[in-house]
Amino acid sequence: MDYPPEITTRIKEARSKFIAMALTYFLGVYNDNFFKQAAMLLAVAAGHSGLQGRATVLFSLPFILFSAYAGWMADKYPKRNVVIGVKFLELAAMIIGAVGLVTLNWTCMVTMVGLMGLQSTIFGPALNGSIPELYPDLYVTKANGILKLITTAAILLGIALAGISLDQNWIATSIPFGRILVASIVITVSILGVFASFGVHKHYPAGKTIYPFPWAGPFNSIKDIIAVSKDRLLMIAIMGDAFFYFIASLAVITINTYGIVQLEFSRTTTSLLSVALLVGVCVGSLAAAKMTSVGNWTRVMPTSAMGMGAGLALSGFVPWLPDSAQSIYLFSSLILAGTSGGLFLIPLTSFIQVRPPAAEKGRIISASNFCAFSGILLSGKIFEWLDALIQPSLIMGILGISGMLAGILFFIIIKREGHRA
Repeated sequence: MDYPPEITTRIKEARSKFIAMALTYFLGVYNDNFFKQAAMLLAVAAGHSGLQGRATVLFSLPFILFSAYAGWMADKYPKRNVVIGVKFLELAAMIIGAVGLVTLNWTCMVTMVGLMGLQSTIFGPALNGSIPELYPDLYVTKANGILKLITTAAILLGIALAGISLDQNWIATSIPFGRILVASIVITVSILGVFASFGVHKHYPAGKTIYPFPWAGPFNSIKDIIAVSKDRLLMIAIMGDAFFYFIASLAVITINTYGIVQLEFSRTTTSLLSVALLVGVCVGSLAAAKMTSVGNWTRVMPTSAMGMGAGLALSGFVPWLPDSAQSIYLFSSLILAGTSGGLFLIPLTSFIQVRPPAAEKGRIISASNFCAFSGILLSGKIFEWLDALIQPSLIMGILGISGMLAGILFFIIIKREGHRA
């Protein structure tokens, strides 16, 4: 797309600032997913698959309890200061998690997951609110597509290397070498992330925060969602975002049990199943950056939701296929689901960033996070319940049907509201 000269100049000026922010985000996302995947693989292998659901709930809880405070901070203070502070919190969390990995102390590992949830709660509004500060509205969708590609690559790398690292045995040690390797990596990457955060651009808030400190926490978040509901289009976007994170979280948790327990794959192959899903997200994010904009996201929302559902539903048929065909079929269906997911998510994220007034972006993004992580928390509880009752393949099938029904529902809502592009 060709932009006016003044917009092109602004995009070029923002490039170095964007790189520093993207690197900081990349390292944090990599570390978070690398650790969580390693911990989940160890839990499933030890017969504690239900721990995945509890860890998901604990990671989500800070978003529900503290999102209102995080949004206020992002609107009140320079976002760079917030980012640097939470990177030090990440380092403390990783040290606790590393001790848990080495000693196989589940309490330490779950505590680390909770602290990373708190870190992400504070980090999210500061990061997402920075995109519209750096770029003009016309470029926000493309910037989000690029950032999603970068962060999805971090997730991919983290999930893929977790299983591979745990399977390493370079030297003989009393504690399995793979656990020592994972612990060393998470601390090293966290230290690099602290250094990278100092390169983030210091942009002062657009004006004084026009709303008081949200002492009531989650009740303020609920009030913000009620206020947002007056903007029907923004509310549809926030609900779509929450739906995406609910179904994606439940799918990722299920994939670990699906691979290791039901299909009897190795930890490395099981990690690569999640990688396939995220490779699709990368493809979908790039497609969204080229095909969509802040103004036409409703065109792709229903179709991409049905595409997510179709991919997940197809993945549930794998146990009935010949062993020789299972891997390629499963990887292909997960890539389809991920591609549709990227195409679904990026336009919604961009609209949620651009729509609010400059002085309230942190507040609205935090309210959106509150909804998204309420969905993720719910996914953790639902997984605990379903895991005790049915096979993972059936859970994937249920998710698939849910995605396709959601696509139909989104189509009806958008048509009724008259928001066709």
